[in-house]
Amino acid sequence: MIFEDTRVTGVEEKADWQLKTGRGSIQAKNVVLATNLPIAGPIPYDERTRPRSHIAMAFRVDSQSAIDGMFIGIDEPTHSLRTGNDQDGPLLIVLGSKFPTGHDGDVAAHFRDLEAWTQRNLEVGDVAWRWVNEDYDTPDRVPFAGALAQAPGLYIATGFNAWGISNGTAAGILIAQQILGGLPDWAPVYDPMRKVPRKFNKGGDSQSLVHSLDDIEPGGGAVMNLGQGKIAVWKEDDGTPHAISASCTHKGCTVTWNNADRTWDCPCHGSIFATDGGVIHGPAVEPLPSRKFPANWLREGEDHW
Repeated sequence: MIFEDTRVTGVEEKADWQLKTGRGSIQAKNVVLATNLPIAGPIPYDERTRPRSHIAMAFRVDSQSAIDGMFIGIDEPTHSLRTGNDQDGPLLIVLGSKFPTGHDGDVAAHFRDLEAWTQRNLEVGDVAWRWVNEDYDTPDRVPFAGALAQAPGLYIATGFNAWGISNGTAAGILIAQQILGGLPDWAPVYDPMRKVPRKFNKGGDSQSLVHSLDDIEPGGGAVMNLGQGKIAVWKEDDGTPHAISASCTHKGCTVTWNNADRTWDCPCHGSIFATDGGVIHGPAVEPLPSRKFPANWLREGEDHW
């Protein structure tokens, strides 16, 4: 049985495993947490991995210019190329620079640089798509995948280090065999309980702090001081401001405004939220709650820092 459009908000061990969702609960003997970063379990993988983002763009190309294969450069910043398609025809997909999630205050600049590099080096047409991809790195560049001895029936797959096509396939094979009672010879390489250095993920602070509402352009967002805490403020294109909590609902880190995707990104563990605080990407499972402006905040020119 397959449940679509169902967000899991909790995983608890009972007689079997119970998955809590907004539409009820599901009982399961085996649970695979392939949520990029596990949202449950006895081991804190948010401390054993580090979130990393990199940007991607898809350009229009004619069929004669489409490349055959996937290629990656050795220079920094690294670029990789591959061909794709959408409903309007062939695309050249170009991946560009990487940066720790939530640690960059001007993500849009990476897109400008990538577009300039692509047009300078390749025969491409207009930009069709832009997006930010997120992955998790591990200290030894090897994923954590497989069964957790402390939690029978619970399996995890995380830390693909941006090599998800190969590592994701390997993790799927490994976990499927474990559920069926087998174990590949190479399973110890991916041991999800192996030791790692402490404090591999040192977290980070918001890169979007401003002093006044006037510092936020229409369509933009930033973090402001409420006095007893920080709020995340986003303005519509007409300048109407909206406020939500700036504290990530995962472990409380202050979010950063992503000016390319128009999202709130956590600089500690990589959770991503929509402008209104809705969860786009875990490990957070709860939205950023709304906040009210003090009356004097809506006066022009007020400094609230």
